[in-house]
Amino acid sequence: MGDDQHLGPVQRFVPFLKTAALVVTIVGAVPTAITAYHAWQYKVPFTQVSHRLQQYEIWERNIDCKIDYKALSTSQGTKVDAGACASTGDISLKVSTPDGKATYEWIAYNQLQKPGEPPSSSFIDLFIGAARADGALPQGVRVAQSLEVVCQSLVSKTQLVRVVKEGGKCYREVMSPMRGTVDKREEVPCETKCTAAG
Repeated sequence: MGDDQHLGPVQRFVPFLKTAALVVTIVGAVPTAITAYHAWQYKVPFTQVSHRLQQYEIWERNIDCKIDYKALSTSQGTKVDAGACASTGDISLKVSTPDGKATYEWIAYNQLQKPGEPPSSSFIDLFIGAARADGALPQGVRVAQSLEVVCQSLVSKTQLVRVVKEGGKCYREVMSPMRGTVDKREEVPCETKCTAAG
């Protein structure tokens, strides 16, 4: 204690600065730790956590929308179903591969370019490309049968159940709204309820 009396004001201030630096470092690491936890919890890549959380919020906002999808097929056999929720304007895309795997992706209405706004490059530009005045589809793309949502229910933060009608048949899809992946798809009667039990 006697040595502290001989320290100058700057030397007495150094321990406070060290403590403050440690606190700032710990506080700064909290968001990274939360993101790492979400990546582990929902099994998504660390860099996609923010995007996947936004996708989940859009699922929640549109859970009561029964979207009628319009389908396009590419020459490679991939099928893209696109539809919009009439009440929110959000756009839902389903991409299905020939081997039966499928994923969903949402485009929030507020992220779309509105008429009169300057053009910007976006995901939808890469996906759809520039619109053509003659209404012709790009080469290798053809119209396929549509997809209709019969019902859907957000069972938990990690499970969404949908019954969709496609080609005159109904299918129950169990999916992860956080990852956007369809984990299970089976043919069911069209009256099937959208519950965890089915």
